[in-house]
Amino acid sequence: MAGKSETKNGALTGRIRINGSDCEASLSPGGVLTWQGEGERSLAMEQEALGFGIEEGRRIRVRGFSGDRKRRRKDFVLEMESDEMVGLWSERLKDCFDSFGRPKRLFVVLNPFGGKKNAREIFQNEIKPLLTAADIIYTLQETRYQLHAQEIAYKLDILKYDGIVCVSGDGVLVEVVNGLLQREDWDSAIKVPLGIIPAGTGNGMAKSLLDAAGEAYSISNAVFSVLRGHKRALDVSTVMQGVTKFFSVLMLTWGFVADVDIGSEKYRWMGSTARFQFYALLRIMNLRRYHGCVQFVPAPGYEEFGEPLQRNFDSKAFTSVQEQGQGNGVLIHHGGYQGPSVCFDSREWRSLDGPFISVWLNNVPWSDKGTMPAPQAKFSDGYLDMVITRDCPKSALLALMLQLADGSHLKSPYVIYLKVKAFQLEPGQRVGNASKGGIVDSDGEVLARGDGTYECHKRYGDLMMYGSPIEMFVDQGLATIFSPR
Repeated sequence: MAGKSETKNGALTGRIRINGSDCEASLSPGGVLTWQGEGERSLAMEQEALGFGIEEGRRIRVRGFSGDRKRRRKDFVLEMESDEMVGLWSERLKDCFDSFGRPKRLFVVLNPFGGKKNAREIFQNEIKPLLTAADIIYTLQETRYQLHAQEIAYKLDILKYDGIVCVSGDGVLVEVVNGLLQREDWDSAIKVPLGIIPAGTGNGMAKSLLDAAGEAYSISNAVFSVLRGHKRALDVSTVMQGVTKFFSVLMLTWGFVADVDIGSEKYRWMGSTARFQFYALLRIMNLRRYHGCVQFVPAPGYEEFGEPLQRNFDSKAFTSVQEQGQGNGVLIHHGGYQGPSVCFDSREWRSLDGPFISVWLNNVPWSDKGTMPAPQAKFSDGYLDMVITRDCPKSALLALMLQLADGSHLKSPYVIYLKVKAFQLEPGQRVGNASKGGIVDSDGEVLARGDGTYECHKRYGDLMMYGSPIEMFVDQGLATIFSPR
């Protein structure tokens, strides 16, 4: 093995050993290692490596993480002839990894109670080894009760970290967003990149991010998405009733979907998938429809939906929260983000009257890892994708539920699909039973519930009142989230 390296066309070249085989190798300025083995081989550091380290015996270990659909750890040991070569190659590798802009310090929030309650095991076996291999310095904190993640984000010294990573379902991510936006320094706090590693029940955000990049849904791919440091903007919606606010990043539902999501809680012992499927079938067999009205400002190209509505809208409707309190779904602090500054001409508003089977607004394509209600949704287009079902035979509704797996439900004549800039819901009572109302659910949390719903006695602790108008406005690209690309 020759003992020197040189630079050719910007690439560092030399004869070294890789995993015991003597070969001619080169490392480009962009971090692509190529060598002759069984044919020409290559390793792109940005796409296929976690980090590297210098070892005794003039060796450099590159900690690889690659694969077509499912990545696996594989190390590449580079053996050098001289200390000088070790210095040159390690310096080039360091320059490459530094140029990638990857996070170095992360704050990890883990929910041990979500999903199958195995988040601790997932962290120890699948997440921690990758963090270590990527030389990440991290602080781990477990949540102990509902809204704990929100409190953590509200008080966190964000200057210490390059990102906040949620090991959980979507609920902890939502709590973190709400905590950051309730801070006095919310405008800088919400710029901290957020990461989501699926360890809960729904995991819609993780599925949406990975699927959009053509990546397989897996914990390891989600971790690598954070470690690579790529980011994308994420819309945040302000859901409000009077001065009460809740910040949403996933969805808002009323009617069938909310009934299934919340009503199936009593069957949690069946497991997440079985419980949803079982309760959805029960709800289809005993189908509920609700009186009510939805009002919205359509995105360009969707103006033909609904009927024109003359509505007075005050762009200063987002008033400051004057007192500190706590609802069932969110802590309310004085100050903080008050919602987007919006002003729509009254002629832009349109309306649809019920009865409704389901109203479903989505910020991202997937609501959980197996359900894609909004295949046309974008992460930061400034719109919500609204899916409405008013009249639908039970047999057709059952078919629609199955079609949600691939988005083909949009072809159904019973489905109304459009993008909106702003939205107002006036939820009413059940058709045929005026004494019973429904549930308004945002990001898996109950915002409001009417009489006669599951655990309706809790409605006095809910954040909002059922029956009164609930508004929703989008702030385009307000948050930042780690993304595969």
